[in-house]
Amino acid sequence: MATRTLFGVGVVVRNAEGLVLVGRRRAEPGAPLAVPGGKPEAGESVEECAVRELAEETGLRLDRGAVRTFACVLVPTERESWVVAGVAAFLEASDPRELEPDKFGSFQWIDPQRPPEDLFPATAALLERLPAV
Repeated sequence: MATRTLFGVGVVVRNAEGLVLVGRRRAEPGAPLAVPGGKPEAGESVEECAVRELAEETGLRLDRGAVRTFACVLVPTERESWVVAGVAAFLEASDPRELEPDKFGSFQWIDPQRPPEDLFPATAALLERLPAV
């Protein structure tokens, strides 16, 4: 049973073909596929967190005005529950880099309408709520 609730931000980046950027969460058992993201720093907005986390994890740069929050999901686990804000962004051309290879990498673009089975639970929940392109 979860004993605490944590808050995080997931950045759902789509490209010109409507595909979504995901990478392997190497710190998690089974290294599931997940969108970039993390926890906001003190005083940071959801959108600011999304821009910062995307840059830290992939090297991709977004303007804060280019992102928008589209969903908030609850993801319970045995250890804790997560409330995750989904932030949507669009990048016409992008080449993510593995800047935190011990935590997150092996980037790929997936079809959000036909997602792989090994998605991180928060990513799966956000993709279910992702607005159409």
